[in-house]
Amino acid sequence: MDTATAQRALQAAQAALQQGRPAEARGLLAALRKALPRERAVLYLSARLARSEGDPRGAAKLFEKALRASPREASLWAEYASTLDDAGRPEEAVNAYDRALQLEPRLVDAAIDRAVLQVRKLDRPAKIEDLRRIARDNPAHLRCWRNLAMLEREAFATEQAITAADHVLATAPGDASALATRAFAQFDSGEPSADYFARACAADPGNAALATKYAAALHGEGRSEDGDRLLGQILASQPFHLDALRTRAQLRWEAALGGDPMEGFEQAVARPGSPPEIWREYARLIERQSGAEAALEIVKRARASLGNTRDIALMAAQAACEADDFAEREDAIAAVADWKDPYADMLRARWLARMHRWDELATLGQRLLRAGLQRDILPYLSLAWRGSDPERWHWLERDGNLVGALDISSRLKDINALAGYLRSIHQSQRQPLEQSLRGGTQTDGMLFARTAPEIVELKAAIEDAVRDYLAGLPPRDPKHPWLSLPREIKRFSGAWSVRLQDAGFHVAHIHNLGDVSSACYIALPETLGADGNGTDGWLAVGEPPREFGLDWGPVRLIEPEVGRLALFPSWAWHGTRPFTAGERLTVAFDVALR
Repeated sequence: MDTATAQRALQAAQAALQQGRPAEARGLLAALRKALPRERAVLYLSARLARSEGDPRGAAKLFEKALRASPREASLWAEYASTLDDAGRPEEAVNAYDRALQLEPRLVDAAIDRAVLQVRKLDRPAKIEDLRRIARDNPAHLRCWRNLAMLEREAFATEQAITAADHVLATAPGDASALATRAFAQFDSGEPSADYFARACAADPGNAALATKYAAALHGEGRSEDGDRLLGQILASQPFHLDALRTRAQLRWEAALGGDPMEGFEQAVARPGSPPEIWREYARLIERQSGAEAALEIVKRARASLGNTRDIALMAAQAACEADDFAEREDAIAAVADWKDPYADMLRARWLARMHRWDELATLGQRLLRAGLQRDILPYLSLAWRGSDPERWHWLERDGNLVGALDISSRLKDINALAGYLRSIHQSQRQPLEQSLRGGTQTDGMLFARTAPEIVELKAAIEDAVRDYLAGLPPRDPKHPWLSLPREIKRFSGAWSVRLQDAGFHVAHIHNLGDVSSACYIALPETLGADGNGTDGWLAVGEPPREFGLDWGPVRLIEPEVGRLALFPSWAWHGTRPFTAGERLTVAFDVALR
């Protein structure tokens, strides 16, 4: 192939690629690669074609060949880095971005992508400072500010997220991405956000996820019926939108609206082609609302609709774990036992715990522990060892010495003002369907993302107290699944307020999204201790759930006091004793150490 012919073929391939004719581009490039196997331009276009066709691994190999031909081309290194990111090779992607920026420090987009990659894919939250610096140096670079707004919000830095989004909107008031981030951040702040969502939805009318959050914002502002109507509109056009279905069920339940909370799910599964995930979520939520028998009925209907599929087997195993006649449903557990699927394994662990088959549970638990499922399996492994190997149980639980109680009242200016603020944000009529409380309400969203001064002060006091708690734990033990963890706060993975009233309580449960969990007492009823033995309303850590049929007591009981902060491993079973009457107002949170 002579030079002129090759040039024309290359131009034609580039045009075909740009105009969305991949088959034509592929044919032209195949001939060019055969004739010019080391030509940088041919390799580059071939890499772009592979990437456009969803083959980042193949594209990366072609970029590597192109870089051998042109090793000092900064933009080529940047595109290679982006491809490595797509191929699931983030560490290598960072190295490629580093090389691109060494060759050309002014590649702002490469610097942005490098920072975003490190924060999101490599879990390096401190790298957000790189993006802040880039934004300060490039005030007109709106892509940088959009990314900064999103990352600030993901880090629960609400005021900074609002500032970054407003920076974009000052130049581009109709920017759909910035409008969405601004609405989400306003919601996080605890201030009214429905009007912001209305603007964002107008700019992106097909975004059902955005509209679903708009409905949640309406509910949070006491306009639950408006939120319900909006969710109905979403589901009219997208009847299988899982988040909208779930949100509608939760909203109707919490607001005690008329009508069946599960109406959307019922309508969805009645439609032809209802996907398995809709059936599974329907069964899961109806078990929380109406019990295991209702869930088993959904499983039966799903099997008739979908057949004996893998999804149906998982649904049946889930319902079997919670059923009153769980002991008679071993076949449902056996059907998923050999899958080596984490979700199926956790269902089997729960069923074995209810059956008190401790040796089998210990064997399964240790395998899952080695597989990296610490946060999920440790509660069950603790039960297994308590039932079959007390020495290992004492080693794991440390006889309650992993539980701490600290007084933070001196770090708060006015705990009564904090209590008043918290009461003002409890808008629901009932507890969330999916949570552990009974007889109370729980706030939505990330409490520590709110910008109210009472919450800012509380978060700072809690951060100090958690550091004190971590510093006072038993010495590190590299063989211990929890005492081997870092002793620094990486992030808060959740924070919320609970308001229990008139005999309210928490059933025993665990948190699998953090490493340290908590209960911080803000207001308490005067009736605590009135049950005769003095423990009504107390926090019980290490006491198994009632449905396991065990008479094992807690490893530690914590007496509530206003301003007291209880801290314990997130995998430890914990619940509360009911109290006679009054209000028990708390803040709870999860801390991730890794």
